[in-house]
Amino acid sequence: MMARPYHVVVVLLLLESSARFGEGASNPGVVARITRKGLEYANQYAVATLRKELPAIRLPDFSGSFKMGWFGRGSYNFHSLKIHHFEVRNSDLNLLPGLGIRASLSNNDLSMGGNWKVKKGFLNLKGSFDLKVDGISISVSLNLGKDETGRPTASVNHCSNSIGRVSVRISGSLRWILNLFRKRIESSIKRILENQICEVIKKSSDSHLKPYLQTLPVTLMIDQVAGIDYRLFGAPQVTSKSVDIPIKGEFFSQSQRTPVPFDAPAMMLPQQYDRMVYFAVSEYVFNTASRVYHQAGLLNVTISNGHLAGLFPNMQVQLEASPESEPHLWFTPGNVTLAPVMDVQAFGILPNSSDRRPLFQLRVKTNFSISISVNSDRIVGSVSPESELKLELKHSNIGSVDVEEMETIFNLFAREVIYPSINAQLKKGFPIPVPKNIFLNSVELQIHENFLLLGANIN
Repeated sequence: MMARPYHVVVVLLLLESSARFGEGASNPGVVARITRKGLEYANQYAVATLRKELPAIRLPDFSGSFKMGWFGRGSYNFHSLKIHHFEVRNSDLNLLPGLGIRASLSNNDLSMGGNWKVKKGFLNLKGSFDLKVDGISISVSLNLGKDETGRPTASVNHCSNSIGRVSVRISGSLRWILNLFRKRIESSIKRILENQICEVIKKSSDSHLKPYLQTLPVTLMIDQVAGIDYRLFGAPQVTSKSVDIPIKGEFFSQSQRTPVPFDAPAMMLPQQYDRMVYFAVSEYVFNTASRVYHQAGLLNVTISNGHLAGLFPNMQVQLEASPESEPHLWFTPGNVTLAPVMDVQAFGILPNSSDRRPLFQLRVKTNFSISISVNSDRIVGSVSPESELKLELKHSNIGSVDVEEMETIFNLFAREVIYPSINAQLKKGFPIPVPKNIFLNSVELQIHENFLLLGANIN
């Protein structure tokens, strides 16, 4: 009857009053929240899926025996059953705080048809039948959790069902024989259905839901350098208003994964439930990305002599700029800032040689303001400088260096080369962890202390 309830659970799993997620090392990088509005959408999706897939379900045969006066004892079999229509009048999904979700159908009707056979000794009779089942009610509770691989789990904790009435209309040659004990057949079919519905649901959970959840990816490759870890950080937290799903949300290097030396900050999610889903994305996610690309050398910049001709007309000079450490983002209410500190080493290239001689070393500081937005299913950004580049001479092998003139050249180079390069990388963004074929609309983006909050409806 509900052959594939896992469709509903996947929508829930792959998407508290105010909830604080841990302290210190126990904080996730991403929290996905599904609200009651999201549950309503999931319920509509489940009903539509149920209606679509029910006609393809192969129902079990019904068999039994009878004893009828002078006719004696015989056996009957109802086979080739096919559902013609399923009327869903009442369906609902409810949250079970601390446990999971409950899916329920109440007072619904089902009609099906098939063939029948009766065997009595050498006598074989057959025909067709129509079956109507009224007042079907089913309630299924699913516990939500996670396994050791960080994938979601869902198990049937409770199942109950009831059927109001079963009526059979028999046709075919000598149908009067079956009509003589039709009431007994209807009672038998009702009992069989009530006994099998929950058994079918539990078997479906074991054979479809659990294996399917095991196939869900827990990492996603961003490019040739980095991937992102989307394992569940803990079991979904179910309250009376939402399901909050903590996700690790950590960028890692594809060449060598090493422990991140800093922790994700705690996130205090506001009491907002107007949208179907919310995603709280910690600054930790962006900072682990910065760490990976910094270690891969992709944040390093080489400045050739062409940009420095005015400063060194008689010498081929090359500058190598790299962050002193991986740049860190800071989220404060309404703002995202980045204050990188770059180390710049100047080299003189000897005439008619590829050898280089160190000339001087600079420290470069600036502040960036970062604009965050959502493009389709990705979070993207762009930077604009809050201040000019400020240069400081750290060391010189050639005596005095005109730092002010170099600042002018560096700021020009930053506007023409560095900022466009950073924006090109930020434009790639990173994917929001939503199931395939789920699209976001009515997107709202807020910046809070330590995290940004994305609220959206889905379709």
